[in-house]
Amino acid sequence: MPPLRITPRPAHDVRLRQTGPEVVIEAGLSLSRTDGTPLGQGASVRVLRMRTTPTLRPGVVSARYLMAMFQKDAKVVGTLTGPALEQAAAAERAVFRDAGALPEARETHLSRFMYGIQVTDEKGERSAFSVPIEIEVVEPPPPAKGLRATTSEGQVRLEWDPGDPSRTGELYNIYRRGASEEGEPRMPLNILPIPERAYLDTTFRYGETYRYSVRALPAPPPPLRESEPGAEVEVRPLDTYAPAAPTGLAATVEGSVIKLYWFPNGEADLHGYRIYRRTGGGDFARIGETGAAETSFVDGTAARGVRYDYTVTAVDGAEPPNESPRSEAQSEALPADAEQPNEGAGSRPPPPGRPR
Repeated sequence: MPPLRITPRPAHDVRLRQTGPEVVIEAGLSLSRTDGTPLGQGASVRVLRMRTTPTLRPGVVSARYLMAMFQKDAKVVGTLTGPALEQAAAAERAVFRDAGALPEARETHLSRFMYGIQVTDEKGERSAFSVPIEIEVVEPPPPAKGLRATTSEGQVRLEWDPGDPSRTGELYNIYRRGASEEGEPRMPLNILPIPERAYLDTTFRYGETYRYSVRALPAPPPPLRESEPGAEVEVRPLDTYAPAAPTGLAATVEGSVIKLYWFPNGEADLHGYRIYRRTGGGDFARIGETGAAETSFVDGTAARGVRYDYTVTAVDGAEPPNESPRSEAQSEALPADAEQPNEGAGSRPPPPGRPR
């Protein structure tokens, strides 16, 4: 058997999109050889481009013939080496931007191009080409203008104006990145491009700083062809929204203690409940708290013969927490002349319809 030829692993998961006047090429990179050994210093990654014709494009001729013609006629439009290649290797993904396709399309009136990627090691051995992928470049629409954001409970609302009001039928993609993140975000927040000039983001986290941008599309993908990003707007949503006041509060004597019951709140960020008590029309003082899963509380410090007013509030997980208004107050008192049962004893069930 002849020895196997060991070559660099080819790029994989190659994707094309147009952002503004540039074609963006993304590809996964392993930067290793077919035997698993890593590439050394001096390795490089080349991006090649070739103009297609009605008789030479994917789906019209065989893949074998297309690959042979691509290897013969494609031109190098970008090379990744040195520190840039090391950075791409750390991310296991390379990103290239080709600014030459659109000017060539304007000049020749031929707007379809194929792109492929080839990896070369430090010894000059070359990988197989990635399968050529086609894209038709278009004149990009103007970016959206006047992006503005407003926050309310659980949502950031984005609105914007079209870059050119005379254009109709445009679609939009919305992008978000953290304030500390470098570069442009790869994926939009919306699953499909939207025709509306407004979007609600409900996936953020309170206290984080975000930068939003919008890109216009002349037509639905694929491939993805967008305007350049419009001006970003920075938003730092803060949770200043308190839960609703608990409802259904009831108080009952159970042996030597007074037990409180209430209906659960439904807020997604509910953190727990606080219990307050007073006597003789004085000020309410907090006597305890429970977790979000609890809807009852035992007051084991109530004195006999003293009537107490009770109320409950709900709190969320913000820092500092937001507290709801107080529930309606309920009154109860331990009998003054009752026997002294064991602490915590009692078998009276909660009032009908009250959760334990």
